Amino acid sequence: MGSLDAPIDMYYWSDYQCPFCHRFEQNTFPKLIENYIQSGTVRVVFIEFPYMGNASMTAAVMDRCVWRQVREDTPQAYWRWHSRIFDKQGSKNSGWASKANLLEITRGVDGVDASAVASCMQSHRSEIETSINEDLNRASQFGIRGTPAFILYNRDADAAGKLVGAQPYDRFDTAISRVQNA
Repeated sequence: MGSLDAPIDMYYWSDYQCPFCHRFEQNTFPKLIENYIQSGTVRVVFIEFPYMGNASMTAAVMDRCVWRQVREDTPQAYWRWHSRIFDKQGSKNSGWASKANLLEITRGVDGVDASAVASCMQSHRSEIETSINEDLNRASQFGIRGTPAFILYNRDADAAGKLVGAQPYDRFDTAISRVQNA
């Protein structure tokens, strides 16, 4: 999300079952979008970190299938889907993130074809899980052990910062300023 030319990349590790990710999505992320992403200062790279159970991996695979479907023509549909999944979040491992329920939620998102997503999951689940597991291994190299977790990186200055947890907007504002002015 955001401009490819943004001076700061924000790598965001998340699990759709994580209640702290939900809190970040509801309370902090909208302000970051408004103040940094829409202005072209920050670009968000969303990375799945499914560690809260089997349903977390199901949601992560579905995430990748949705992205594959919409990335070329309607990337905004992905963010509508992403937000809707967090809006519908239930208690972890309660069944809310089952494939059937996630597909039902997907049917209500404009621009996302739930049948195509189901087909992608059927055909590509194993390959997508392998890719997600590679991301999990890379995350551990950065000391990421839970969600939400963030690394802010200023490519031009080669400066970085890390935030862990559903931090309030002010903590992000300070961290972004620090990395931006490095």
